[in-house]
Amino acid sequence: MIRLPKAVLWALAILLAVVFVRAGITKLGGPSASGWAGRLAHWGYPPYARYVIGVFEILGGLGVLIPRWRRAAAAILVALMLGALCTHAVYREYPRLLPPVVLGGLALLLYTALLRPRREQTPHS
Repeated sequence: MIRLPKAVLWALAILLAVVFVRAGITKLGGPSASGWAGRLAHWGYPPYARYVIGVFEILGGLGVLIPRWRRAAAAILVALMLGALCTHAVYREYPRLLPPVVLGGLALLLYTALLRPRREQTPHS
């Protein structure tokens, strides 16, 4: 386990939350949703895959903001990024490998991180 300061944990959680909630929303609706449907179909995924992925991205993104759920949510995000990484690798989309590697790595860091304990304050004599 990696010990991180509380501020670093929260910054990492907030960054992942913003990225994944935004990505999930783009899969569920709006102008980019049909683009996602086309990409996922090209990769051989069923039509409902964008909804499943989008919901898990939103839930994982929100979950990392709740300390009690942080590890489980980070694990979900790692799994999603492993799926994205494998998909891009299978289809030889090498420039698209970087985002899942970085985001999956950050989610894995959050999963393995422990809060660094505060140092004991000793009274000065």
